Amino acid sequence: MSRDGERSTERTPRRAFLAGTAGIGATALNTTGTVLAGDDYEGGSDHESGRTLPTDAPWKPTAHDLRMDDGHRLRVWERTAVEDPDEAVIFVHGMTYGAVSMFDPPVDEEFGWLQYAAAQGQAAFAPDMRGYGETELPPEYGEPPEANTPPLSFEREARDILQLTQWLREERGFDRIHYVGLSGGTWRGRAVYALGDPDYATVTLAGGSFDTLEVGADPEGPAYLPHTREEFEAAWLAEVPDGATVDWWVGGPEYTAEEVVGATWRAIFDSNQAIGTDPQTIINPLVLQRQQYHPRHIDDPTLVIRASSDETISREGALNLYDAVGSVDHHKRYVEIAGGTHFIFLERKREEFFDAVRHFQTRY
Repeated sequence: MSRDGERSTERTPRRAFLAGTAGIGATALNTTGTVLAGDDYEGGSDHESGRTLPTDAPWKPTAHDLRMDDGHRLRVWERTAVEDPDEAVIFVHGMTYGAVSMFDPPVDEEFGWLQYAAAQGQAAFAPDMRGYGETELPPEYGEPPEANTPPLSFEREARDILQLTQWLREERGFDRIHYVGLSGGTWRGRAVYALGDPDYATVTLAGGSFDTLEVGADPEGPAYLPHTREEFEAAWLAEVPDGATVDWWVGGPEYTAEEVVGATWRAIFDSNQAIGTDPQTIINPLVLQRQQYHPRHIDDPTLVIRASSDETISREGALNLYDAVGSVDHHKRYVEIAGGTHFIFLERKREEFFDAVRHFQTRY
């Protein structure tokens, strides 16, 4: 059994990129802290590598810097294609990789979930959670990993997401907001609902499970782990079924696998997560979980969606998550898309995946 009561069915070490993916103790949440868009941040690196980040790269979405209630700077990315969108979507990434790499990598100008949502007339927002992407790094990440224990927690991340939601409502004027949690973002969504009442129009839990996967970092372990491009490719491409052509499975008729994988890695490396100037190694953040955040707290309309060849999240785990969500039965749905891995949102079947989520969002 894991620390959150979820038993482990892990079979291979490559699944370790999910370690540190769930909630934290249910302490009272102060939602009155001011959320401010930072106008004084002009790029650069929060990591002691001396690298200068290309924050004005033309392929990147619009960047906002929000100041959390403890002073921490959170980078939030936005794609909006219409002048006055009626609704917003918060896209929350999973473990190891930040928002741009998962939702808007520089494959081409129409590639990625943020691009898709913006084309549907939505305002798409994707935060880099603490320790990821271009958000300010914890000070512990400026030291060797073994010098500190993990500084990140899902409780703190949930509070950041609630403050982002507050900013979207009070400063940006959105009454209707959807939540899309990807992989580790599904556990973050559970923590958000346990600690607050976000009142999202819909919730999508993509590539998440319940009661089958061990999550959470060792509280006595290192602050973070190095993570190589080789490990990144193994976590993804090893799920492509035997006998399938990797180029076709990932890129379809438009791209080679290397074009997609390489662009995704470029987005990961061109961020604060890079370790020094080594183009093959990044920081793998580790997130603490001190107690379970049960899916029953999620009471808004909820879609649980999984790819059929996802070897990280089992069908049993995804169905357990669907059953455990607190929404009434006629406000929740389970969908499985054939022909994709845990990274289906970056593969040839991505738009079928996106379409299923958008269809659910339009029902409520």
